[in-house]
Amino acid sequence: MPKQIIYIFLISICLLLSCQVQTESTELKFFPIKDLNGIVAQSGIVLDDSVSADSNSSIKIDALKPVVINLFNVIDVRVEDTQLIYKAKVKSENLKGQAYLEMWCVFKDKGEYFSRGFDSIITGTTDWKDLKTVFNLRKNEMPDVIKLNVVVDGIGTLWIDDIHLTKL
Repeated sequence: MPKQIIYIFLISICLLLSCQVQTESTELKFFPIKDLNGIVAQSGIVLDDSVSADSNSSIKIDALKPVVINLFNVIDVRVEDTQLIYKAKVKSENLKGQAYLEMWCVFKDKGEYFSRGFDSIITGTTDWKDLKTVFNLRKNEMPDVIKLNVVVDGIGTLWIDDIHLTKL
């Protein structure tokens, strides 16, 4: 019986210490939507000055069918052995289906790999919601290009704003 109590005590201490470990995120890129400059997609999007999460503008997508919109290709960030986090504020109207964020990491001579935010989706008609997707990079894994996409898996209207790429 005393051994069980000691084990429970030690496990409790370990859990308490692990909960107190703080991770700090560092912003790599911030994309305030003020115009469409720098956005990769040339069709399927418009700048909406009347709807915004941060009082600037937003990107509006009227999806008549499922679509993937490539918003930004980040080529000037050199990171490895970290967790990349792509997050944005997203709003929807009459979205039949769902929408989520998608991040592709392109590695020279190794191919392309993706992360999809299936646990962070939007559907129906909603106000601004924080969506995100995470990509884990191991040591010596340094992407040459990071593609930031939004996926509309259905039909409806979507706005995206306040886009960030951070690392832990």
